[in-house]
Amino acid sequence: MPSSFGAYDWGSLVRYFIIYGIGFILGSYGGMFSECSGIINIALEGSMVVGAFSGVIFMKLVGEANPTSFLVTTTAGVQLFFLLAGLVAIVVGILFSYLLSFVSIKLKANQTIVGTALNTFAVAACTIINTSITGIDSPEVSLGSLSLSQYLSPDTGNEFFNFALMGLNVAIIIGFIAIIVLWLVMNKTRFGLRLRACGENPAACDSVGINVKRMRYLGTLIGSAAAAFGGFIIFSYFDIFVGNWQIDALGYGFLVLAIEIFGNWKATNIIFAALFFAFFSAFAPTFTSYLSTFPQINSILTNRAFYYMLPYLLAFLSLIFFSKHSHVPKAEGIPYDKSEK
Repeated sequence: MPSSFGAYDWGSLVRYFIIYGIGFILGSYGGMFSECSGIINIALEGSMVVGAFSGVIFMKLVGEANPTSFLVTTTAGVQLFFLLAGLVAIVVGILFSYLLSFVSIKLKANQTIVGTALNTFAVAACTIINTSITGIDSPEVSLGSLSLSQYLSPDTGNEFFNFALMGLNVAIIIGFIAIIVLWLVMNKTRFGLRLRACGENPAACDSVGINVKRMRYLGTLIGSAAAAFGGFIIFSYFDIFVGNWQIDALGYGFLVLAIEIFGNWKATNIIFAALFFAFFSAFAPTFTSYLSTFPQINSILTNRAFYYMLPYLLAFLSLIFFSKHSHVPKAEGIPYDKSEK
């Protein structure tokens, strides 16, 4: 019976930290791009749901229809499979973004209500589609008969690195690159400057020839695509190495919304905030697995639910103590009407 963390435990902690970290940063950037343009994006949960679901279902349908294809029987093919599924998640996230941006910009509806409704719609739509595909009335999403873990389990000769790199795929690598690109776009480009200006003073932007509505459409599009891809990265890993996940019990969209607020809508701050919450999210499955080796200990400190609750409890506390110091984009949630300048 182990008395301390071993190579397996530390490797697993690093693996979960990487997956959660990239997924949370992308999800939080999804809110940042949308809200810096002036559109409140409560629908991050919906974006992550549709991204995760569409990517995983794509892999399930294509894989089960072609069980001998190189996409599911070779290492290079599986990596390409993840790339294609990630692109599907991004495209669906873009289409989903149009529901929020059109109703918010064109129809000038209350953005908080629209985002909340879209979260409900996303869960319901994905559940119905999942039921029609599987024939089982359940919100659980699974890759079914596909067995891809053998192609994502490296043998480096070192136990720590084997577990730390398990599940590493091209989608995770592209997600890391996307974070760098999105950071540069927001902080170092004219587009990022204009996007943030549209969230602060849209009338001033319009007066110098910036198309405010177009910028808001683009901000919401980029944001939803990033969140959808982040959701896919997290839950495609779950499906392969952990088991089924439930469409109606994600909650990460609300967690990344808290991370975005905690990061004060700033790209660099959001990275550190996301990594902070990613550590505790990674700590939960790793530490509870370790504690299972001590069945004689029985207290709240050995309860799995306690550790899985920690990221959400910390998000709640951080919003209480730090939200009053947040700098919300001044025009966030306010529909822009050119005629009312």
